Amino acid sequence: MRRALAGKSSQEADSPEPEDVTAMDKKIAAAQELALVHGDPSQVTLPALMDLAVDAMYVDFRKLLEETPYTDVRPTHGCVFRFVHGEGMRLTELATKAGLTKQSVGEIVDELTGLGYIERLPDPTDKRAKLIRLTAKGLDAQRIGFALFDQLEKEWAEAFGADRIAALRATLEDIALAKSPDAVPELIHPEPAPVA
Repeated sequence: MRRALAGKSSQEADSPEPEDVTAMDKKIAAAQELALVHGDPSQVTLPALMDLAVDAMYVDFRKLLEETPYTDVRPTHGCVFRFVHGEGMRLTELATKAGLTKQSVGEIVDELTGLGYIERLPDPTDKRAKLIRLTAKGLDAQRIGFALFDQLEKEWAEAFGADRIAALRATLEDIALAKSPDAVPELIHPEPAPVA
């Protein structure tokens, strides 16, 4: 999601930013520079707009998270907090669900283990395998994280209109289910059995 600034001289890239320029301001400028629709400088591509919206939500999330005991949680940890529930899961399953390599997820798991958010336990069905499970601290951080995202969605509904945010959510869910169903197991509901 991060975009490098294109066409900037080294002098421009090295010059200090004014203190009132936010990270979001810099992202918008970079996205507009890199992602013009059909060369039209008055339009930004849809992927660039989606990146900006995601970045804005994560900026707001980070601000809220700083007010919790879990300030050491980083965005990269989200793959664990999103998918690990209950009795846990194997690293390979987590990597598949997160769409990341086993090695990348393994590094995140190692870091979260060191921070006390998760633990590795023997898999009762296969003594050679380990399960990754949230600790009490991890469960609380997960609960707070989900609550913060829920709060932000409500704030965005107030700011941009509840109907518009609901329509955005419905559209994004439809796209996710059509294009990446394995990445959104929460949205997959079994078909009801026919009534005889």
